[in-house]
Amino acid sequence: MISLPGLLVAMALVALPAAAAAADGEPASIARGGRLYDHWIKELGGDARRVAVRAGGTATAPGRCVTCHGWNYRGAGGAADPGTNLDHLAGADGTVVLGALADPGHGYADFMDHRDFADLAAFITRGQVATERFIDPATGRATGDATRGDVYFQTICANCHGTGGQQIEDAPPLGDLARGDPWMALHTLLNGHPGGDMPALRALHPAVVADTLARLQALPSREPLASVVRGGRLYDTWYKENRRTPPGFVHPAYPVDLPAGVLPRTTWRCKECHGWDYRGRDGAYGEDAHRTGIKGIRAMAGADPAAVVAVLGDATHAYGGLLSARDMADLAAFVTRGQVDMDAAIDRATGRARGDAAAYAAHYETICAPCHGMDGRDIRTMPPLGRLASGDPWRALHGILNGHPGEVMPPLRALSDDTVAGILAYTQTLPGRK
Repeated sequence: MISLPGLLVAMALVALPAAAAAADGEPASIARGGRLYDHWIKELGGDARRVAVRAGGTATAPGRCVTCHGWNYRGAGGAADPGTNLDHLAGADGTVVLGALADPGHGYADFMDHRDFADLAAFITRGQVATERFIDPATGRATGDATRGDVYFQTICANCHGTGGQQIEDAPPLGDLARGDPWMALHTLLNGHPGGDMPALRALHPAVVADTLARLQALPSREPLASVVRGGRLYDTWYKENRRTPPGFVHPAYPVDLPAGVLPRTTWRCKECHGWDYRGRDGAYGEDAHRTGIKGIRAMAGADPAAVVAVLGDATHAYGGLLSARDMADLAAFVTRGQVDMDAAIDRATGRARGDAAAYAAHYETICAPCHGMDGRDIRTMPPLGRLASGDPWRALHGILNGHPGEVMPPLRALSDDTVAGILAYTQTLPGRK
């Protein structure tokens, strides 16, 4: 039995040919259809549960068009797949596409209305582009001229994305995206982001779009070391680093009663469960006042960052709505590439740094003392460095390597292991009282 929304769409199809033909000629309709093709749920409301209201909350929302048909519209694998290739529908009668979208095989009738169907049909019949005109199929390089494209990037794109293409935290660096998946980047240039306010460049000359894509591919990547050290600061206190408000309740996965002095928001810090030495229950924090019995993250060193991102967003960690895409990427970079073996720098039994304090006194006095003072007591909002370095050397070493979250302290990760251990050892010689 066809649902009420499906029946209404089916009735509309009978009288639609003229309306579909009119919509097909409008660039705005085509671009919106391209956004629906990309991620129709985001374009219609951003949340599958909200979109499902159109179906009375009972139907399961079907997937994204691009999942089956690909960013070059020839199938998910990129090559011309007879089963999912949309080439034959370029220039076709819009009513053919409308009928296919409404049939049970696609299952969109319960979720999209008359306008949605018309726009998506407009894109499929009038909006597909021959991607090989813009992108070399063998190399993935844009066919345009990056120098000519710079003026369009600097005026149309850079205001939101920044001159280096890395200003938007909820998107990968544009250079990495354009090089890694130029077909997706091209589709987005032409049609904009679903549910967003990015301008669509579909009305511009194809050569302009090709040149702009070439300029995107020339943008820099995120500097790996910068990503690692920022991830270290997020591991420390993510809500200070990104200046966001943490939840005011205890993390649902926090397994013990709050220790004295620990606030609910503190339980959302990575270090609170996994420790400053990253070993959790098996490290220096396995027996201290903050022990939770949770394992550390040492096993994730060298892992695939994408796997860590997935863990951060799962039901146990629940950071999906709290951390941006860049936060997730940076924290995953730290976990997979930024952990150090704290036991190599600090004797776990005594807490003493293994470095040569006298040999690295000058490093402290020139790099650290301008802010902390020669005796480590100039910053009144934190304990004296001597007390911190002796009482919690693992925390001190993490801070030396990555900096303080939300502050301007320089991370010293680029220095040698001996140098960092020596700075820590010297810091442990400083006085511990105000």
